[in-house]
Amino acid sequence: MLLDHAALGDILGVDVPESVTSVGAVTHDSRDVVPGGAFVAIPGFLVDGVDFVPQALSRGASLVVAEREVPGVPTAIVPDARTALARLAVEVTGRPSEKLTVYGITGTNGKTTSSYVLHAILSAAYGTDHTGLMTTAEIAVGDSREVSERTTGEAPIVQGNLARMVDAGVQHVVLETSSHGIHLHRVLGTHYAAALFTNLTRDHIDLHGTMEDYYLTKRRLFEWTAGPKLSNVDDVYGKRLAEEIPGTLTFGLSENADYRIVGERVEGGGTAFELQTPRGMLELKTPLLGDYNVHNVAGASAIALEMGMDPEVLVRAVETMDQVPGRFERVPAALDHGIEVVVDYAHTDIGLQAVLDVARDVAQARGADARVICIYGAAGDRDKAKRPLMGQVASRLADVGIITTDDAYSEDPQAIADEVATGADLSRTTIVLDRRKAIELALSQARPGDVVVVAGKGHERVQHLPDGDIEFHDATVVNELLATPAG
Repeated sequence: MLLDHAALGDILGVDVPESVTSVGAVTHDSRDVVPGGAFVAIPGFLVDGVDFVPQALSRGASLVVAEREVPGVPTAIVPDARTALARLAVEVTGRPSEKLTVYGITGTNGKTTSSYVLHAILSAAYGTDHTGLMTTAEIAVGDSREVSERTTGEAPIVQGNLARMVDAGVQHVVLETSSHGIHLHRVLGTHYAAALFTNLTRDHIDLHGTMEDYYLTKRRLFEWTAGPKLSNVDDVYGKRLAEEIPGTLTFGLSENADYRIVGERVEGGGTAFELQTPRGMLELKTPLLGDYNVHNVAGASAIALEMGMDPEVLVRAVETMDQVPGRFERVPAALDHGIEVVVDYAHTDIGLQAVLDVARDVAQARGADARVICIYGAAGDRDKAKRPLMGQVASRLADVGIITTDDAYSEDPQAIADEVATGADLSRTTIVLDRRKAIELALSQARPGDVVVVAGKGHERVQHLPDGDIEFHDATVVNELLATPAG
């Protein structure tokens, strides 16, 4: 959509150089500038977008938006470049969220799985071609799927994907909404029809500083949403959210939950439970395992029901849904070797505990001598306080622990591993920095009946290391190693 000079002034709220008559696109990445587009120079965590203005101009940018003057360049000076980027992105794509029913899902753990459950329900009701998904793992535009670069992309990516969905005939979109996405204005201006909160545990303190700021950031999604809002009442922050935001309904095990989980049990290789709703009882079965996934299914079901979903369609969709990429994702080839291998995104102590609790149950079902072997680590350039906590959890719940490299970014992998090891039982823990070799060691040590958990990366296909990024996908590596003859 072409934005003329007057529209640009209204959107940005500042004077726009007279030489700029219109803008037909916007980006924060100088490599993506198109002739006649606007380049927004964002002051980044490591570099300043103003440094890339020459490249943007060489590619045909007609307007630069920045927080300070750029001499000799047609510049609109704004107080907050990220806010400007979001507002321009919404307008240049034609306000796509207003033409869609967007379901926002936020929280620390369970966002992605809840998003997939809700997407499965919506797809069953309205057809896959009319349903979209934007998550940490992938983006689905109808039947087309592609890998995501991050949980919530920058504003031009979010709005561009929503616009693509409108053009493709999509009507319902599940948008996994991270605290980064909210805090950094990546979803600013998005119209949410409904919202779901899963839980809040320690994470991203490097960005937010405190748990209180982390919570308040998440809460903004509910402040933006006029339609149904569902919150996990079993979580202390979820309970607080329901008390603070008028009209918020709850789900969980609590007797006071509007959507109450009752009678959870393992059944047929999956999980079954009853969901007591304001309109009656639903018998739900899911192939997903674990208490936390019962909450994920309950929350997604509750928000769908509040939006008018047919209960019978919902029940069938939940029962037949596929595995969620990188979320307790079982590697089928491992069964041929007499073991169970699970890949999971768990990268916090709470997330790892939840996964290992389920792995322990699976191991016990496989035999009295079955062990849990856990490969895990911690990310670099992130909250260091949780590193020893990861070691504590792994040593408490796994029989064998192998500490390896996650995304080290600019930090020394050995230093990260050593900090994780301070919380571990070193008599049952080995450090193997090379992630592939760590997985290989775990598979070589696994005996028939054992459960191997590869934690931390989940669906991700790139590993960020001090010497540069490399391609790495845990499930693929597991399959490659299983297919390689021993010795």
